[in-house]
Amino acid sequence: MSKNKNFVFAERVKLEHHLNCNLDVSAIKLAKILDRSRSSIYYELKHFSSKREPSAAYFNKNSREFLCEQLKHFPFVCNGCANTRCSHRSRYYSAYEADRKAYRLLHDSRSDNENRKNVIRILNRSVCPLIKDGISIHVARTSVNNCDLSESTIRRYIEKGLVDAKRIDLPRAVRFRVKKQYDYKLPPLPADLLDGRTYDDYKKHMESYPNKKVVQLDSVMGKKGDKKAILTIYFKNCKLQIGILYHRKNSSTVETMRKLYALSKENGVNLFDVVLADNGPEFKNLYELKKDEEGKQICKVFYCDPYRSCQKAECEKNHGLFRRIWPKGRTLDAILQEQADEIFSHINSYPRDSLNDKSPYDLFSLEYKSIILTRLGILKIEVKNLKMKDYKTWEHKK
Repeated sequence: MSKNKNFVFAERVKLEHHLNCNLDVSAIKLAKILDRSRSSIYYELKHFSSKREPSAAYFNKNSREFLCEQLKHFPFVCNGCANTRCSHRSRYYSAYEADRKAYRLLHDSRSDNENRKNVIRILNRSVCPLIKDGISIHVARTSVNNCDLSESTIRRYIEKGLVDAKRIDLPRAVRFRVKKQYDYKLPPLPADLLDGRTYDDYKKHMESYPNKKVVQLDSVMGKKGDKKAILTIYFKNCKLQIGILYHRKNSSTVETMRKLYALSKENGVNLFDVVLADNGPEFKNLYELKKDEEGKQICKVFYCDPYRSCQKAECEKNHGLFRRIWPKGRTLDAILQEQADEIFSHINSYPRDSLNDKSPYDLFSLEYKSIILTRLGILKIEVKNLKMKDYKTWEHKK
């Protein structure tokens, strides 16, 4: 039985999936599936399910006073109920909402404590005057007796505006942007799709098959209203990344990966066994990639948790090289596939210290065939001809 007190996202996905599929599911069965105690499941459903009001069309002032029979017994939620025109107040369990509620509860329990006002008073009396005089947080903290707060905590209080010292009093802080606060909306991928394909499932699969070849998929966006975006495919074993333009309204990710699979099959090599994709809507049909036309297994498909780009950090790091050449905020509607291939040719020809001063192009060519890269539009660029600056400054662009 799991010793971890808190549910993780993968467990919440599995819980929602079984609630959706079976209205009469028992607590004993769920406890066996999730390897949890029944009390943990009761707690999860009680504290992290969400109330929903009926729509105005089906709202009945008289009927709302009566409790739905479904909510009087386990699992105490309306998941799996076929009555979509119910006029009662309903209660649903959503893995995404539950995960967000649990995060906020954990965050608030650490930040909003009873001693906060006293801590702020001490900081304003001792540390903040030194910081306002240009003294660094480290020096101000160490020069004050009995200051138990860490530098990161003092900095966080300053960033939130809770103390007298302001962000402008920190010489280096004003050079950097304030950390972006995300608007956490419900991701479009349903729990039934994610069941068995979460990041935790990916880690378990790689522990069992460590030699499987992994590709990471993500999208690079331009301006907010752009019609085009770039699908990036990152080969983890050699750090090579290619970029393919697509229209955002009719994403063809599955078709693109099938073409890549056909190219590898044509050349007698295996380019990927496992696909780890972002949690975005452009990858919602990626699970269809499991088998080819002959019914043979192509690959395993897994999805990162929402807002966890660190789970495919290698792919994101390579995006940093792309942003050197094509900065954020610049539209991608005007770019051509030939230009994207040219940019990624320079990125893949760039030697890496982590590859013993070899480039991803060199490693890919050693393991597979360079003709594959030629078919993908990726060419070898000599170091003396490499350009890793803004694409607008390139003299030879078409």
